[in-house]
Amino acid sequence: MRTGTMSVAFQKTLRPPLLLSIVLLILPFFVTLSTSSPFNDTGLFHDNMGDYDDGDDYDISLSPATKPVPPAAKRCDYDLCKDQQPSCQKLAATTGCSCPGMSGPHEVPDPPHLRWLSQEGSNRVVVHWCAPASTVTHYLVQVEGKKEGLEAGERSRQMDLGKVASGAEVCVLAVNKAGVSTREKHSCTRFQSEISESGLALRLGILGGVVALLVVLALALLLWRFRARRKTLARTETGGAEGVL
Repeated sequence: MRTGTMSVAFQKTLRPPLLLSIVLLILPFFVTLSTSSPFNDTGLFHDNMGDYDDGDDYDISLSPATKPVPPAAKRCDYDLCKDQQPSCQKLAATTGCSCPGMSGPHEVPDPPHLRWLSQEGSNRVVVHWCAPASTVTHYLVQVEGKKEGLEAGERSRQMDLGKVASGAEVCVLAVNKAGVSTREKHSCTRFQSEISESGLALRLGILGGVVALLVVLALALLLWRFRARRKTLARTETGGAEGVL
């Protein structure tokens, strides 16, 4: 009996520490499950999006690929070489079109492009040019042999120069508040008369010869008529004398 009593007492002394050890081994496992569970104390799912309630930390704007792109403006129907055409700025203001790149009024304009010189008759020469891609207030046309240049308006693309000597240089310059464009190869040209001096002299000689020939023919016709009339008068006088006899 003594031995059995001691065995029971020994088992009673070992049970509490063993149970405590088991509890200590299992407790961290439950603590880990409770902290990592997606459910809160009430059993509802925890919404992590609450961390982004502040609009400054969470950007919901559209990406560049999904943002609407405005349609490109149509290019203005503007011809740099057309005479008396409204400025591109006015066309853009009225129709909403897009103008090509142009330098501002505080930059010296680029030189215009002189297209050609046309001869209108023997005493008129007309110059034609294209505007530069610059802001222009007016144009200045210089003719070699003439002291003063000729001014043309902002919208002008041609000018009557009057009489220009053959071989004279003609230049077109663009002007704005910043200054005057430089004289470049494409803004100047020399006038070559379609009627040269030798050709003119030849034409005048031919014309003079034709006039002289007409005068000679007229004189010859008058002389022939005069002689024919004299013969007729002579025959008439001769016939009358014979009748008297």
